[in-house]
Amino acid sequence: MQRLTHLFFILMIILVSSANASFHPLLDSDLNDLSVYANGTITMADGVITHGNMQALTTITLAANGQVGGNIEAGSTATLSDNVIVAGYIEASTTATLGADVNVMGKVQTGTTATFGANVYVDGNIEAGSTVTLEQNAEVMGNVVAGSTVTIAAGSHIHQNVDAGTTATIAANVIIDGGPATSDSSKAPPPAPVVTSKENQITTVQAELKALVTDGELDWDDFGDNDESLVAGVYNSVNYLTIAAGKTLTLDGNGMDGSWVFNIAKNLSFGIDSKVVLLNVTDNSSILWNVLGEGTTGFTSLGAGAEVRGHILSKGAIDGGAISLVAGIGDSCGGVFSATSTVTFAADSIIGHQGCGAVDVPEPATIWLLGLGIFMIVNRKHR
Repeated sequence: MQRLTHLFFILMIILVSSANASFHPLLDSDLNDLSVYANGTITMADGVITHGNMQALTTITLAANGQVGGNIEAGSTATLSDNVIVAGYIEASTTATLGADVNVMGKVQTGTTATFGANVYVDGNIEAGSTVTLEQNAEVMGNVVAGSTVTIAAGSHIHQNVDAGTTATIAANVIIDGGPATSDSSKAPPPAPVVTSKENQITTVQAELKALVTDGELDWDDFGDNDESLVAGVYNSVNYLTIAAGKTLTLDGNGMDGSWVFNIAKNLSFGIDSKVVLLNVTDNSSILWNVLGEGTTGFTSLGAGAEVRGHILSKGAIDGGAISLVAGIGDSCGGVFSATSTVTFAADSIIGHQGCGAVDVPEPATIWLLGLGIFMIVNRKHR
Protein backbone atom coordinates (compact mmCIF):
# COMPACT_ATOMS: atom_id res chain seq x y z
CA MET A 1 0.00 0.00 0.00
CA GLN A 2 2.91 2.30 0.76
CA ARG A 3 4.34 1.75 -2.74
CA LEU A 4 0.93 2.42 -4.31
CA THR A 5 0.59 5.68 -2.37
CA HIS A 6 4.08 6.70 -3.42
CA LEU A 7 3.38 5.95 -7.09
CA PHE A 8 0.10 7.88 -6.92
CA PHE A 9 1.94 10.84 -5.46
CA ILE A 10 4.53 10.73 -8.26
CA LEU A 11 1.73 10.49 -10.84
CA MET A 12 0.08 13.56 -9.36
CA ILE A 13 3.33 15.51 -9.52
CA ILE A 14 3.76 14.53 -13.20
CA LEU A 15 0.19 15.57 -13.99
CA VAL A 16 0.57 18.87 -12.16
CA SER A 17 3.85 19.44 -13.99
CA SER A 18 2.17 18.78 -17.35
CA ALA A 19 -0.33 21.52 -16.54
CA ASN A 20 2.55 23.97 -16.05
CA ALA A 21 2.48 23.43 -12.28
CA SER A 22 1.73 27.09 -11.65
CA PHE A 23 -1.91 27.47 -10.77
CA HIS A 24 -3.34 30.23 -13.01
CA PRO A 25 -7.05 29.44 -13.54
CA LEU A 26 -7.77 32.55 -15.61
CA LEU A 27 -10.11 30.51 -17.79
CA ASP A 28 -9.54 32.09 -21.18
CA SER A 29 -7.04 34.02 -23.21
CA ASP A 30 -8.94 37.29 -22.75
CA LEU A 31 -8.03 37.33 -19.06
CA ASN A 32 -4.72 35.59 -19.50
CA ASP A 33 -3.48 38.33 -21.83
CA LEU A 34 -4.28 41.17 -19.43
CA SER A 35 -2.27 42.74 -16.61
CA VAL A 36 -4.97 45.22 -15.60
CA TYR A 37 -8.73 44.83 -15.92
CA ALA A 38 -11.49 46.98 -14.45
CA ASN A 39 -15.21 46.49 -14.85
CA GLY A 40 -15.39 50.27 -14.45
CA THR A 41 -12.58 52.78 -14.97
CA ILE A 42 -8.79 52.55 -14.93
CA THR A 43 -6.99 55.65 -13.66
CA MET A 44 -3.20 55.86 -13.53
CA ALA A 45 -1.42 58.89 -12.05
CA ASP A 46 1.85 60.52 -13.19
CA GLY A 47 4.65 58.16 -14.06
CA VAL A 48 2.79 54.89 -13.58
CA ILE A 49 4.31 52.00 -15.55
CA THR A 50 2.18 49.05 -16.62
CA HIS A 51 4.12 46.21 -18.25
CA GLY A 52 1.32 44.43 -20.08
CA ASN A 53 -2.12 44.94 -21.57
CA MET A 54 -4.90 46.90 -19.88
CA GLN A 55 -8.64 46.85 -20.45
CA ALA A 56 -11.53 48.77 -18.89
CA LEU A 57 -15.25 48.39 -19.43
CA THR A 58 -15.55 52.19 -19.44
CA THR A 59 -12.73 54.78 -19.41
CA ILE A 60 -8.96 54.59 -19.22
CA THR A 61 -7.07 57.69 -18.08
CA LEU A 62 -3.27 57.88 -17.97
CA ALA A 63 -1.49 60.90 -16.54
CA ALA A 64 1.75 62.37 -17.85
CA ASN A 65 4.95 60.37 -18.26
CA GLY A 66 3.25 57.00 -17.95
CA GLN A 67 4.22 53.85 -19.83
CA VAL A 68 2.16 50.91 -21.03
CA GLY A 69 4.07 47.83 -22.13
CA GLY A 70 1.14 46.42 -24.12
CA ASN A 71 -2.27 47.40 -25.50
CA ILE A 72 -4.97 49.76 -24.21
CA GLU A 73 -8.63 48.78 -24.71
CA ALA A 74 -11.31 51.14 -23.38
CA GLY A 75 -15.05 50.46 -23.45
CA SER A 76 -15.68 54.18 -23.84
CA THR A 77 -12.87 56.77 -23.79
CA ALA A 78 -9.08 56.61 -23.61
CA THR A 79 -7.33 59.77 -22.42
CA LEU A 80 -3.54 60.01 -22.32
CA SER A 81 -1.68 63.04 -21.02
CA ASP A 82 1.65 64.31 -22.33
CA ASN A 83 4.72 62.09 -22.78
CA VAL A 84 2.97 58.75 -22.41
CA ILE A 85 4.52 55.76 -24.21
CA VAL A 86 2.36 52.82 -25.38
CA ALA A 87 4.17 49.76 -26.70
CA GLY A 88 1.01 48.31 -28.31
CA TYR A 89 -2.19 49.65 -29.83
CA ILE A 90 -5.00 51.83 -28.48
CA GLU A 91 -8.67 50.96 -29.01
CA ALA A 92 -11.54 53.05 -27.63
CA SER A 93 -15.21 52.37 -28.26
CA THR A 94 -15.94 56.11 -28.42
CA THR A 95 -13.06 58.64 -28.25
CA ALA A 96 -9.31 58.74 -27.80
CA THR A 97 -7.50 61.90 -26.74
CA LEU A 98 -3.71 61.89 -26.70
CA GLY A 99 -1.59 64.72 -25.34
CA ALA A 100 1.64 66.15 -26.71
CA ASP A 101 4.66 63.93 -27.31
CA VAL A 102 2.73 60.69 -26.89
CA ASN A 103 4.26 57.67 -28.65
CA VAL A 104 2.12 54.72 -29.75
CA MET A 105 3.85 51.70 -31.26
CA GLY A 106 0.66 50.31 -32.83
CA LYS A 107 -2.60 51.57 -34.29
CA VAL A 108 -5.14 53.96 -32.75
CA GLN A 109 -8.76 52.98 -33.43
CA THR A 110 -11.88 54.72 -32.10
CA GLY A 111 -15.63 54.54 -32.58
CA THR A 112 -15.98 58.31 -32.94
CA THR A 113 -13.17 60.87 -32.56
CA ALA A 114 -9.40 60.67 -32.26
CA THR A 115 -7.56 63.81 -31.15
CA PHE A 116 -3.77 64.12 -30.95
CA GLY A 117 -1.53 66.78 -29.42
CA ALA A 118 1.66 68.18 -30.90
CA ASN A 119 4.59 65.92 -31.74
CA VAL A 120 2.60 62.71 -31.42
CA TYR A 121 4.05 59.58 -33.02
CA VAL A 122 1.86 56.65 -34.13
CA ASP A 123 3.57 53.62 -35.64
CA GLY A 124 0.37 52.18 -37.17
CA ASN A 125 -2.90 53.40 -38.66
CA ILE A 126 -5.30 55.95 -37.18
CA GLU A 127 -8.92 54.89 -37.77
CA ALA A 128 -11.83 56.88 -36.34
CA GLY A 129 -15.57 56.53 -36.81
CA SER A 130 -16.01 60.28 -37.21
CA THR A 131 -13.12 62.77 -36.88
CA VAL A 132 -9.33 62.74 -36.65
CA THR A 133 -7.44 65.84 -35.49
CA LEU A 134 -3.64 65.99 -35.50
CA GLU A 135 -1.79 68.97 -34.05
CA GLN A 136 1.51 70.22 -35.45
CA ASN A 137 4.50 67.98 -36.10
CA ALA A 138 2.63 64.71 -35.75
CA GLU A 139 4.07 61.64 -37.43
CA VAL A 140 1.94 58.67 -38.49
CA MET A 141 3.59 55.66 -40.10
CA GLY A 142 0.33 54.20 -41.42
CA ASN A 143 -2.94 55.47 -42.91
CA VAL A 144 -5.31 58.05 -41.47
CA VAL A 145 -8.97 57.14 -42.04
CA ALA A 146 -12.00 59.00 -40.64
CA GLY A 147 -15.72 58.54 -41.20
CA SER A 148 -16.17 62.31 -41.56
CA THR A 149 -13.37 64.88 -41.15
CA VAL A 150 -9.57 64.82 -40.96
CA THR A 151 -7.65 67.90 -39.81
CA ILE A 152 -3.85 67.88 -39.87
CA ALA A 153 -1.72 70.76 -38.60
CA ALA A 154 1.52 72.10 -40.06
CA GLY A 155 4.75 70.13 -39.98
CA SER A 156 3.06 66.73 -39.77
CA HIS A 157 4.12 63.68 -41.76
CA ILE A 158 1.75 60.90 -42.81
CA HIS A 159 3.69 58.02 -44.35
CA GLN A 160 0.74 56.47 -46.19
CA ASN A 161 -2.74 57.75 -47.18
CA VAL A 162 -5.32 60.16 -45.73
CA ASP A 163 -9.01 59.38 -46.33
CA ALA A 164 -11.85 61.51 -44.94
CA GLY A 165 -15.51 60.56 -45.36
CA THR A 166 -16.44 64.22 -45.86
CA THR A 167 -13.66 66.82 -45.53
CA ALA A 168 -9.86 66.68 -45.27
CA THR A 169 -8.27 69.93 -44.07
CA ILE A 170 -4.52 69.85 -44.48
CA ALA A 171 -2.23 72.69 -43.36
CA ALA A 172 0.85 73.88 -45.18
CA ASN A 173 4.07 71.92 -44.80
CA VAL A 174 2.28 68.61 -44.26
CA ILE A 175 3.81 65.61 -46.02
CA ILE A 176 1.54 62.77 -47.14
CA ASP A 177 3.58 60.05 -48.81
CA GLY A 178 0.55 58.28 -50.25
CA GLY A 179 -0.48 61.29 -52.32
CA PRO A 180 -3.00 64.12 -51.79
CA ALA A 181 -5.55 63.67 -49.02
CA THR A 182 -8.92 62.37 -50.18
CA SER A 183 -12.18 64.09 -49.20
CA ASP A 184 -15.52 62.32 -49.68
CA SER A 185 -13.58 59.09 -49.60
CA SER A 186 -15.37 55.78 -49.99
CA LYS A 187 -12.83 54.13 -47.69
CA ALA A 188 -14.67 53.53 -44.44
CA PRO A 189 -13.03 53.04 -41.04
CA PRO A 190 -13.60 49.68 -39.34
CA PRO A 191 -16.50 49.25 -36.87
CA ALA A 192 -16.04 50.65 -33.38
CA PRO A 193 -14.05 48.33 -31.10
CA VAL A 194 -16.07 46.68 -28.35
CA VAL A 195 -15.08 45.76 -24.80
CA THR A 196 -17.21 43.14 -23.08
CA SER A 197 -17.51 42.66 -19.33
CA LYS A 198 -15.18 40.11 -17.74
CA GLU A 199 -17.16 40.07 -14.48
CA ASN A 200 -18.58 36.58 -14.98
CA GLN A 201 -15.19 35.16 -15.92
CA ILE A 202 -13.51 36.63 -12.85
CA THR A 203 -16.25 35.60 -10.44
CA THR A 204 -16.22 32.07 -11.86
CA VAL A 205 -12.49 31.84 -11.20
CA GLN A 206 -13.04 33.24 -7.71
CA ALA A 207 -15.68 30.63 -6.91
CA GLU A 208 -13.43 27.80 -8.10
CA LEU A 209 -10.54 29.10 -6.00
CA LYS A 210 -12.77 29.30 -2.95
CA ALA A 211 -13.80 25.67 -3.44
CA LEU A 212 -10.23 24.36 -3.25
CA VAL A 213 -9.22 22.21 -0.30
CA THR A 214 -7.83 24.49 2.41
CA ASP A 215 -4.36 23.95 3.84
CA GLY A 216 -4.65 26.58 6.55
CA GLU A 217 -6.95 29.15 8.16
CA LEU A 218 -5.29 32.51 8.71
CA ASP A 219 -6.15 34.31 11.93
CA TRP A 220 -7.47 37.50 10.38
CA ASP A 221 -7.31 39.32 13.72
CA ASP A 222 -3.51 39.23 14.04
CA PHE A 223 -2.01 37.62 10.91
CA GLY A 224 0.23 40.20 9.25
CA ASP A 225 0.76 42.28 12.39
CA ASN A 226 4.31 40.89 12.39
CA ASP A 227 6.56 39.41 9.71
CA GLU A 228 5.10 36.12 8.41
CA SER A 229 6.26 33.15 6.31
CA LEU A 230 4.16 30.60 4.40
CA VAL A 231 4.94 27.56 2.25
CA ALA A 232 2.85 26.84 -0.85
CA GLY A 233 -0.79 26.02 -0.21
CA VAL A 234 -4.39 27.22 -0.10
CA TYR A 235 -5.05 29.66 2.75
CA ASN A 236 -8.36 31.12 3.88
CA SER A 237 -9.27 34.18 5.88
CA VAL A 238 -12.89 34.19 7.06
CA ASN A 239 -12.80 37.98 7.40
CA TYR A 240 -10.18 40.52 6.32
CA LEU A 241 -6.52 40.01 5.47
CA THR A 242 -4.04 42.76 6.29
CA ILE A 243 -0.27 42.94 6.03
CA ALA A 244 0.62 45.79 8.37
CA ALA A 245 2.78 48.77 7.45
CA GLY A 246 6.45 47.88 7.14
CA LYS A 247 5.85 44.14 7.59
CA THR A 248 6.99 41.34 5.29
CA LEU A 249 5.19 38.21 4.14
CA THR A 250 7.75 35.69 2.89
CA LEU A 251 6.52 32.99 0.52
CA ASP A 252 8.92 30.05 0.77
CA GLY A 253 8.84 27.73 -2.25
CA ASN A 254 11.56 25.35 -1.00
CA GLY A 255 12.87 25.26 -4.56
CA MET A 256 9.79 23.44 -5.91
CA ASP A 257 7.04 24.51 -8.33
CA GLY A 258 4.06 25.48 -6.21
CA SER A 259 1.13 27.82 -5.75
CA TRP A 260 -0.16 30.11 -3.06
CA VAL A 261 -3.91 30.77 -3.07
CA PHE A 262 -5.33 33.27 -0.58
CA ASN A 263 -9.12 33.19 -0.27
CA ILE A 264 -10.13 36.36 1.56
CA ALA A 265 -13.78 36.64 2.57
CA LYS A 266 -13.93 40.44 2.78
CA ASN A 267 -11.19 42.99 2.01
CA LEU A 268 -7.43 42.81 1.39
CA SER A 269 -5.01 45.48 2.60
CA PHE A 270 -1.26 45.95 2.29
CA GLY A 271 0.06 48.66 4.59
CA ILE A 272 2.59 51.37 3.71
CA ASP A 273 5.95 49.83 2.74
CA SER A 274 4.71 46.29 3.38
CA LYS A 275 6.26 43.59 1.19
CA VAL A 276 5.59 40.16 -0.23
CA VAL A 277 9.00 38.52 -0.65
CA LEU A 278 9.79 35.32 -2.57
CA LEU A 279 12.23 32.78 -1.15
CA ASN A 280 13.34 29.79 -3.24
CA VAL A 281 10.29 30.21 -5.49
CA THR A 282 10.58 28.78 -9.01
CA ASP A 283 9.50 30.65 -12.13
CA ASN A 284 6.69 28.12 -12.70
CA SER A 285 5.04 28.97 -9.41
CA SER A 286 2.03 31.24 -8.91
CA ILE A 287 0.36 33.49 -6.35
CA LEU A 288 -3.35 34.30 -6.40
CA TRP A 289 -5.08 36.77 -4.07
CA ASN A 290 -8.81 36.04 -4.18
CA VAL A 291 -10.74 38.93 -2.62
CA LEU A 292 -14.32 37.66 -2.43
CA GLY A 293 -16.12 40.58 -0.82
CA GLU A 294 -18.64 38.47 1.09
CA GLY A 295 -20.88 41.03 2.78
CA THR A 296 -18.51 43.84 1.73
CA THR A 297 -17.40 45.56 -1.44
CA GLY A 298 -14.35 43.30 -1.72
CA PHE A 299 -11.93 46.22 -1.72
CA THR A 300 -8.17 45.80 -2.23
CA SER A 301 -5.72 48.50 -1.18
CA LEU A 302 -1.95 48.89 -1.43
CA GLY A 303 -0.36 51.53 0.75
CA ALA A 304 2.38 53.79 -0.56
CA GLY A 305 5.52 51.78 -1.25
CA ALA A 306 3.81 48.40 -0.84
CA GLU A 307 5.25 45.56 -2.94
CA VAL A 308 2.99 42.62 -3.85
CA ARG A 309 3.63 39.55 -5.99
CA GLY A 310 1.15 37.57 -8.08
CA HIS A 311 -2.35 38.17 -9.41
CA ILE A 312 -5.04 40.01 -7.47
CA LEU A 313 -8.65 39.08 -8.27
CA SER A 314 -10.89 41.49 -6.41
CA LYS A 315 -14.66 41.67 -6.34
CA GLY A 316 -14.47 45.44 -5.80
CA ALA A 317 -12.08 48.31 -6.42
CA ILE A 318 -8.29 48.02 -6.39
CA ASP A 319 -6.47 51.10 -5.11
CA GLY A 320 -2.66 51.35 -5.24
CA GLY A 321 -0.76 54.02 -3.34
CA ALA A 322 2.22 55.96 -4.69
CA ILE A 323 5.31 53.94 -5.63
CA SER A 324 3.45 50.68 -5.07
CA LEU A 325 4.31 47.54 -7.01
CA VAL A 326 2.47 44.46 -8.28
CA ALA A 327 4.66 41.96 -10.13
CA GLY A 328 4.42 38.34 -11.19
CA ILE A 329 6.88 35.46 -10.99
CA GLY A 330 9.42 34.70 -13.69
CA ASP A 331 8.19 35.95 -17.07
CA SER A 332 4.65 36.64 -15.84
CA CYS A 333 3.59 40.26 -15.40
CA GLY A 334 1.24 39.46 -12.54
CA GLY A 335 -1.85 41.61 -12.55
CA VAL A 336 -4.86 43.27 -10.97
CA PHE A 337 -8.46 42.40 -11.90
CA SER A 338 -11.56 44.13 -10.53
CA ALA A 339 -14.74 42.15 -11.21
CA THR A 340 -17.20 44.97 -10.55
CA SER A 341 -15.39 48.25 -10.03
CA THR A 342 -12.32 50.41 -10.66
CA VAL A 343 -8.54 50.15 -10.70
CA THR A 344 -6.57 53.22 -9.56
CA PHE A 345 -2.83 53.60 -8.96
CA ALA A 346 -1.07 56.68 -7.61
CA ALA A 347 2.11 58.25 -8.97
CA ASP A 348 5.17 56.22 -9.95
CA SER A 349 3.60 52.83 -9.28
CA ILE A 350 4.58 49.77 -11.32
CA ILE A 351 2.59 46.75 -12.48
CA GLY A 352 4.71 43.94 -13.91
CA HIS A 353 8.37 44.12 -14.88
CA GLN A 354 10.44 44.72 -17.99
CA GLY A 355 9.83 42.13 -20.70
CA CYS A 356 7.05 40.29 -18.89
CA GLY A 357 4.02 38.83 -20.63
CA ALA A 358 1.00 36.59 -20.27
CA VAL A 359 1.08 33.32 -18.35
CA ASP A 360 0.25 29.86 -19.66
CA VAL A 361 -2.95 28.61 -18.07
CA PRO A 362 -4.36 25.10 -17.68
CA GLU A 363 -7.86 24.28 -18.84
CA PRO A 364 -10.56 24.93 -16.20
CA ALA A 365 -11.04 21.19 -15.70
CA THR A 366 -7.51 20.92 -14.32
CA ILE A 367 -8.25 23.21 -11.38
CA TRP A 368 -9.41 20.38 -9.13
CA LEU A 369 -6.44 18.25 -10.15
CA LEU A 370 -4.05 21.08 -9.38
CA GLY A 371 -5.75 21.75 -6.06
CA LEU A 372 -5.33 18.10 -5.10
CA GLY A 373 -1.71 18.16 -6.23
CA ILE A 374 -1.02 21.22 -4.09
CA PHE A 375 -2.78 19.59 -1.13
CA MET A 376 -0.64 16.46 -1.43
CA ILE A 377 2.59 18.41 -1.81
CA VAL A 378 1.92 20.53 1.29
CA ASN A 379 0.83 17.56 3.40
CA ARG A 380 3.90 15.59 2.34
CA LYS A 381 6.09 18.46 3.58
CA HIS A 382 4.35 18.48 6.95
CA ARG A 383 4.88 14.77 7.66
